Amino acid sequence: MGVIHIKTNPNYPVIIEKGMFKKLRKSLKPFIKGKVMIITDENVHSYYGSDLLDQMNKNGIKWEMYIISPGEESKSLKVYSEIVEFMAENNIQRKDTVLAFGGGVVGDISGFVAGTFLRGIEYIQVPTTLLAAVDSSVGGKTAVNLKKGKNLVGIFNQPKAVLCDPDLLSTMEEKYFQDGVAESIKYGILFDRELFDEFQIPLDKKDERLSNIIEKCIEHKARVVEADELEKEERQILNLGHTIGHAIEKASNFKISHGHGVSIGTAMMARACEKLSILDKNDMKKIIEVIQKNGLPTQCNYSVEELLNHIESDKKCIGEEITIVEIKEIGKCRLNKIPINSFKYYLEKGME
Repeated sequence: MGVIHIKTNPNYPVIIEKGMFKKLRKSLKPFIKGKVMIITDENVHSYYGSDLLDQMNKNGIKWEMYIISPGEESKSLKVYSEIVEFMAENNIQRKDTVLAFGGGVVGDISGFVAGTFLRGIEYIQVPTTLLAAVDSSVGGKTAVNLKKGKNLVGIFNQPKAVLCDPDLLSTMEEKYFQDGVAESIKYGILFDRELFDEFQIPLDKKDERLSNIIEKCIEHKARVVEADELEKEERQILNLGHTIGHAIEKASNFKISHGHGVSIGTAMMARACEKLSILDKNDMKKIIEVIQKNGLPTQCNYSVEELLNHIESDKKCIGEEITIVEIKEIGKCRLNKIPINSFKYYLEKGME
């Protein structure tokens, strides 16, 4: 079992343990006081819902459950409204706890619900995807999307705990597992060449390295989040590949999933940084190679103009400027604030 303590306000543990779901009721008990409001999606419920509710009932834990449709479409103000109305009708109180049982979409909307319902109740993350495990379940970013772009309405709301069982990842669709691999590779490029090199051998859902890779990614994220909890400066380094990735997602009407968008965005930034003599050519080639080895895309099928149109509505834009993440070498990146119009040059070079 690995335990990482996230030193934010409030502090909370991330517990990583294979097989934890089978005894989840015991793991939950120290963190709940009243009823549990479970938010999950249809796919997760079909695999694990009966087992979860059986554990709750056997342990005498009172619960309510709201099941959303899988996918980015559920990260909306409409679904948010439906959930909080359900909670009000079922008398969820301040002493109760929201349980986010699912991937990034479930975690994002659950954290936003918990932070705003009754002006804030506690919530716990139980990630069921690799992307949620290594990234979105940790750090307190919660949000829903608007028609104009991703994550434009949200709050910072740290969970009470994150309980991560890598065995839950075994039922993931391959494409969504790859989303998490893209985020994991990101941490290697940002901070850790040794972690990056792990992906020279493609990662799979039953890989014995999985728990260790999850733990390493969370340790890196914890360090950044603790230094800049509200993403005023340093935490923006975690957005490597995301500015372009979000634009690709939006351009595809979310047919391209988050991690696949991020992998293309990361590859484009690697090519652009090499063309601008920021990144060594060998490191650029290694980044592209590792992304492709893990079954992820590296080429963008949308025009520079279309991407720019979506990027201009990204929340990372402030006035006429945007902060981007440049890759100096594998394991070392930097932030650079540039005019939005100048980012066109990076996009053009990244397409080559």
